Amino acid sequence: MTKRTSTWIAVAIVAMAILLAYNFYLLNKTQTASDEKAAMVKPFYTMTRIQYVEKKLATKKDELESRTYEVVFDDKGHFRTEVVDGPSKGSLAIWNGTMFREYDATGKLVNETKAGKSVSAPRPFLSRGFNEQILAFIKKGDFGQVEGEADIAGMAADVYVKKEPSSTVPEEWIKQYPSIFDKENNQEQATYYVASDRSKVLGAESRNNGKLFYSVKMKSFETIDTFDKEWLKAK
Repeated sequence: MTKRTSTWIAVAIVAMAILLAYNFYLLNKTQTASDEKAAMVKPFYTMTRIQYVEKKLATKKDELESRTYEVVFDDKGHFRTEVVDGPSKGSLAIWNGTMFREYDATGKLVNETKAGKSVSAPRPFLSRGFNEQILAFIKKGDFGQVEGEADIAGMAADVYVKKEPSSTVPEEWIKQYPSIFDKENNQEQATYYVASDRSKVLGAESRNNGKLFYSVKMKSFETIDTFDKEWLKAK
């Protein structure tokens, strides 16, 4: 029995930590950094428009909340991402290469951070580091065999299921989400949806005792020919 308290940053950096379902759940913050000495991160997506659906546990209720995001990348990986459906619809975030800014649904600026070289994606599952690490695990056979097939955003996907040993979880999780987490018995399982051509991760899910508590899946994927610079400005 092990207790996991690492942050999403550790998940993104420590290779084996990415395999853990609880740590994957913590991958729900934007990758930013203000350190000017940070190494340049090559974006995984450029000139692309993606819609994806994220389901995660609500802040105050023992239930899942679902949001649909749309993110558009320019040729340098700069992006604009907006909630187009679900709670917080209309809220958005923009990274123009030097500043990362977040706006609420009314258009009010709620966060502004100097973030340059190390910003790579609005969600880790869209980042180069996450995709390359998961694909490396698959190549090495760490995820075992393909356990099924699926259609994700019109693309063929292979399904991999990674089960983890029973573990303890933070006490506050048990109190807040009693329908998902147990004080003694917690069997974790992470499911990854990987493009059949092994080019990218199309989605991932985390379950505890068979109950979904985090999910992110692409809904649509489009390569774009032009990028309007106005997209990197607030509405």
